[in-house]
Amino acid sequence: MIIPHHSHPALPKPTRTKASMPSIIAGRTLRLLAYVHLRNIHNSTGAGRVARQLTEHLARRSDVALTVLADIGDYRRIIPNVGSPWDSFEYRFMEAETSRQQARWFLLDSPGAQRYEPETDVVFCTAESYVPKGGARLAVTVHDAAYFERSAHRRDRGFFTQRFKWHLLYRKLDRRADLFHAVSHFSADRLAHFFPSIRSRIRVVHNAVTPHFFDAVTEEGKAYLRAASLDNRRFVLVPGGLHYRKNAELILQAWPSIQKLDPDVLLVIVNHSNPEYVAKAERLGSPIQFAGFVPDAALRALYSAAELVWFPSRYEGFGLPVIEAMAAGTPVVASNASSLPEIAGTAALLAGPSEPDAHVQAVEALLRDARLRRELSLAGQKRAQRFTWAESARELKEHFDALI
Repeated sequence: MIIPHHSHPALPKPTRTKASMPSIIAGRTLRLLAYVHLRNIHNSTGAGRVARQLTEHLARRSDVALTVLADIGDYRRIIPNVGSPWDSFEYRFMEAETSRQQARWFLLDSPGAQRYEPETDVVFCTAESYVPKGGARLAVTVHDAAYFERSAHRRDRGFFTQRFKWHLLYRKLDRRADLFHAVSHFSADRLAHFFPSIRSRIRVVHNAVTPHFFDAVTEEGKAYLRAASLDNRRFVLVPGGLHYRKNAELILQAWPSIQKLDPDVLLVIVNHSNPEYVAKAERLGSPIQFAGFVPDAALRALYSAAELVWFPSRYEGFGLPVIEAMAAGTPVVASNASSLPEIAGTAALLAGPSEPDAHVQAVEALLRDARLRRELSLAGQKRAQRFTWAESARELKEHFDALI
């Protein structure tokens, strides 16, 4: 059963104020049904952050009438923690929880989008997923082709299971989707390589920097640094956790050499890490601090306080930490692989993902050279200003308009 947002007794009735009502003065308003996995937008990183920011910035546009299609259980759990503007959006709810509903859509191709919102022009899946479009158009955000590549993931049983699922999804999307939103030219090229028939439907709209990474460090962020004993400590920040795809092997191979050259510097690892690599890191006997997941206020403070951000990833569809660090004014060392040169440009030091000695040299150069750090800080801030969510939403809306 479809549960309209306004009819469910346990949910607050959404309203549209005059300020939030889309204007049609400048032309026809796009009626957009955005399918969002709400469980991913709270304490979000990566794809969850992208879905959240694109939805929010599309909703801000006066030429978009946005309704969110979601899991009602996720709504009840997540929205009280997220607050504005998500607590004032229009919602439509699926008949089943996310996994079962996606299976029904995939196998039965029903119900179509107009069952949830009869006047929908475009159904927008804010991450890789499928919603039957009915008489509307279907657009899907696609982040990368990692599960189709040879070296992006460790090739264990979980890898092959996930790759099989992605193959099924892309075969369905190949038949049904009208537009594939790729987050970088690199991802667009790789997806078109594996699925040539979708090439003409791919449009590149880059990800962007969440605005608060440009802002000053908050009192909450400063308190985090004090509590973590990092407010007066020199450290290198690794923002992606220790994982195969994030090149944990290279980090653990290179770090002892860096620490030997600069014994006072600490390595700080943010985000969840694979326990296998945590154990290896602990056996090194080098100063490494695992911060785990941190909220954005703390992450902004960590970016600002770090001597540099080190992101030697094997494979990225975009690489949000690179431009987040740049926005915060922190110099970056990253891999010269996948999308990272496209995103970093000349505003970071880049080294091969299989060249630990080159990473040692780049990191050490920044640790020793304050002038180089200042130059990359300024270049990075200028580079990051090119990536705004308002511009991403504008470009995406133009592509949606072209579908109808």
